[in-house]
Amino acid sequence: MKRFSLMMVVCGLISGCAMTYQNPVAIAPKISRQLPSNKTDILRVAKQVLVAEGFQITNSDDTAGVISTSPRNFRITPQQADCGTTMGLDYLADNRTSSKLGYGILVSGNTITIKANIESEYKPGGTNAVQNITLTCVSRGVLEEAITEKIMNNFR
Repeated sequence: MKRFSLMMVVCGLISGCAMTYQNPVAIAPKISRQLPSNKTDILRVAKQVLVAEGFQITNSDDTAGVISTSPRNFRITPQQADCGTTMGLDYLADNRTSSKLGYGILVSGNTITIKANIESEYKPGGTNAVQNITLTCVSRGVLEEAITEKIMNNFR
């Protein structure tokens, strides 16, 4: 009976922590820039920058003006994204949160639009999947601005 009571208390604590998850409140900004070049050159440079930054391009359609990358491990900070909080503490400030980052790029004419795709998991129990939480993350625009700046620097 004592074991059962102890297990109920432990389960209550674990579920209590998970129930305090607060979804992100940030709204992802739209990052678009006009570049002094044509669509073909912008796509070429964007691909070069993404590969140089360690991203694997999974889809590229020059006619549609689309580039997608697969997510790669990337340490995301609270300044770069909002992945929610628990008891007022940001999940991204906790070392038990792991994140992956990928990019989606659209080019139309001489305008480039960049969207960061962030996947994060909070793993407080290590390999104990019961406590793990998949987080909903919203970029604050810092990641998009950084990659946009690197692309733009190739046209200066």
